[in-house]
Amino acid sequence: MDKTVLVVDDQIGIRLLLEEVIQQEGYKVELALNGKEALDKITTNKPDLIMLDYKLPIIDGPTLVKELEKDNLIIPTIMMSGLPEKAEDDVQNLKSVKKTIGKPFQLNDIRQLVKNILE
Repeated sequence: MDKTVLVVDDQIGIRLLLEEVIQQEGYKVELALNGKEALDKITTNKPDLIMLDYKLPIIDGPTLVKELEKDNLIIPTIMMSGLPEKAEDDVQNLKSVKKTIGKPFQLNDIRQLVKNILE
């Protein structure tokens, strides 16, 4: 079965870069530019992993994860943030968040992280 990664970021450059890197690893990629769009996509087609920006328009990263967990949807999530320490404090009680990474990130770290979570 193909594993799907949902990449949620309001910066097009980051979305496209992550899409390319994750597809190279053999996974399907869905893209969303804000938490609302991500929520709509998740209800239609649940991904195996979410790469989620911490600070997003409409619904931010932590709020999106809380909404999903409230509905008992626990999807492994990698939280991305320019302020990783603050993000980590905010999401430490969320079961879905497997890792918080700082931006800018190393592409090899992303490859390894995605692989570790999905395998």
